[in-house]
Amino acid sequence: MRSLTVALTTFQESVRQPVFYALLVLGTILLIFSYLMPTFTVGTEEVKFIRDVGLGTYTLCILLLGIFSAANLITTEIENKTAMTVMSKPLRRHEFVIGKFLGIAFAVTFLAVLITVVFIVVTIAKVAGGDIVIRQIAYAGIWPEVSVLFPGLILGLFETLVLTTLSVALSTRLPMILNVSISFGLFVIASISGPVVDYLGEKKSSVVPVAKFFYYILPNFQSNTETYSAIGLGRDVPWGLVGLTVMYSALYMGAAISVAILLFQDRELG
Repeated sequence: MRSLTVALTTFQESVRQPVFYALLVLGTILLIFSYLMPTFTVGTEEVKFIRDVGLGTYTLCILLLGIFSAANLITTEIENKTAMTVMSKPLRRHEFVIGKFLGIAFAVTFLAVLITVVFIVVTIAKVAGGDIVIRQIAYAGIWPEVSVLFPGLILGLFETLVLTTLSVALSTRLPMILNVSISFGLFVIASISGPVVDYLGEKKSSVVPVAKFFYYILPNFQSNTETYSAIGLGRDVPWGLVGLTVMYSALYMGAAISVAILLFQDRELG
């Protein structure tokens, strides 16, 4: 219960940050731009362009919020000794860490919902030829173009939450700038580790063991990248795959939060 109190406070702090509104505005502008920008193609290619830009914009915005919120809010409380004041109350350290993560997760999900609404409206507008009012006669053509987005939106959200848990763990020990840098580095490595391992294996490189170490210890974002490509082409993604990815993400988040709690247990706050 005390974790939920911390979560609510953290959520309010997160949505009050200028970065929250900046990312919302940025995401909205990019999505509208994808609708207005001529692609020199017609029909399904224009919708594909919006799907590609939209999924990229959606993932980028919520990812930035998750990392910056984890790196800023938690680190700032530790450095300003606000965390020590909170710990003087009947609040255990694991409750503080869990509450902080949940609050940031709520804020990330809230931003994801807002950008999703804009994304869907823009998609409908393109499919309907500029008319965002869904008429019954156009419903059959609009719904498939919208429904194909949902697996990617869910996977993008959980990908962000996984990286947010890693940033929360780093924030218990590292300053903000270093945290943000490492978090983005981990995101890049996790997104390309699979192809890199395959390439180094073909070349019989001596660094294959190191590459495999990162491949197994970091979350697997490569499958999400392939899923986004399939969605961009308008292909349906099996919900079974989405469910397995969500379960994998939940397990990884649990492990990362456990590490964050262990790192925070003996952190000097005074």
